Amino acid sequence: MEEVTIQFYVEGKTESPTKMVAKVREFTIVVDEPPELGGTNEGPNPVEYLLVALAGCLAITGYVVAKEKGIDISSIKVKAAGILDPRKFQGLDGERAGYKEIKVEILPEGNFTESELSEWIKEVEKRCPVSDNLKNPTPVEIKIKTKDQ
Repeated sequence: MEEVTIQFYVEGKTESPTKMVAKVREFTIVVDEPPELGGTNEGPNPVEYLLVALAGCLAITGYVVAKEKGIDISSIKVKAAGILDPRKFQGLDGERAGYKEIKVEILPEGNFTESELSEWIKEVEKRCPVSDNLKNPTPVEIKIKTKDQ
């Protein structure tokens, strides 16, 4: 089977130490911290966007899988919460900078059996790209460039 890939692209620039404005296709996304973390609260912070990405991906994948399996799902509500220890980010001794755990509740509405729902969620978890990136190591290459390069 031939490998098929799609590349997604984001570009952003800071407007303050806590605020970045990013372009994603034709969309402008504001990333900011709440006031208690020194920000101006003009947008979600990066770890909140991670939860949004996971929730959105699970919902979209949920509809794709439901359609393929002929399961009647009329709406999907997703709640995602993460526990984070900020010490590592703050330069202090801490276990890790990222979430220690993320818990998700998916509340589908529609006409389905428990058996269909059980099969559906297994497939959704297996196929959600954001969930896959969170559960499995993904190579991340970070390079630094200066204006001269």
